[in-house]
Amino acid sequence: MAQVPTKSMPLASASEFLEENGFGPEAKAVIVAPEADRFIRRAKKGEAIEVLRAKGLLGRFIAERWPNGATAAGKRKMDWYVRGYLRGSKPAGPDVVDPAGGEVGEDISDVEEFKILEKELQNYLAKNLALIEAGMTLWESADGRSAIEFMVDEDGRRIDILAKDKGGTPVVIELKAGSGHERVIGQAMYYRECIKEKLNAPKVRTFIIAREISDEVRIASRAVPDVELFEYKLSMTLAKI
Repeated sequence: MAQVPTKSMPLASASEFLEENGFGPEAKAVIVAPEADRFIRRAKKGEAIEVLRAKGLLGRFIAERWPNGATAAGKRKMDWYVRGYLRGSKPAGPDVVDPAGGEVGEDISDVEEFKILEKELQNYLAKNLALIEAGMTLWESADGRSAIEFMVDEDGRRIDILAKDKGGTPVVIELKAGSGHERVIGQAMYYRECIKEKLNAPKVRTFIIAREISDEVRIASRAVPDVELFEYKLSMTLAKI
């Protein structure tokens, strides 16, 4: 089966590989629900690696299903996954951050103490929408509702930022302080359709902004029109006084 190369370990592929090699119970044990948080997914990936290693299948799995696992960055990721599995709970400190191909702590965005919160990112971008696209402004509702945390349905779901481009087209902006995973596409598409209906808009653009856009999101977004992806980077300057 042809596999799309990914930086992150493809957990579903690891389960499938175990199943194909006669380890059905182990294959089922490492599967997680799509809505599982990133800590659970990390731990399950670590568990899958340990099972593959114990069964003598890790080398073949990497060669056939996850070539990035053979790189230095992939090996760091594997160690990080396994540490999450051995802890069995949410980690604390800088180790909470996925190395994403680099050493933990080598970049400010990889240090927990400097990890930007979604609320801070939301507030900053709402005041600086021109950084995303020239001429973009906050959406102005006839009823005076805020474009930040714009409610889209009766269940209380909210868009991080509802903006409009210089041509007046509504823009749904979804923010993720960490990594953007594949489920964000479904969430963003739901918001987009709600806005189309509420505003009677023939077209709504969708922007997804995250510290790291996953390969799954990159691939999924290709089939969806009017979706644009952005990665943000943090920087720090020091002034001697």
